[in-house]
Amino acid sequence: MAKRFKLMLVEWVDSCRLNSGWMDMANIPEPYHHLCVTVGFEVAKNKRGVVLVPTIGDTEHPENSHTYGGMMIPRSAIVRSEVLR
Repeated sequence: MAKRFKLMLVEWVDSCRLNSGWMDMANIPEPYHHLCVTVGFEVAKNKRGVVLVPTIGDTEHPENSHTYGGMMIPRSAIVRSEVLR
């Protein structure tokens, strides 16, 4: 069953926190990309984005197959993607 899902590497841009508390306005940096990378099985994809999961359990019984965790990445945040397998 896991073979029917592509193993993907996706580079994407995320939002990030500048500081955990008060910050002087003079210390605010210019905007920059906070680049992330995620690797996982592509279990869903459409024009809005992609869903990658790290684990697919009980592959011998598709009717009971399940996953834990996962990442939904908006299409607009994706910089690059690559099929690993």
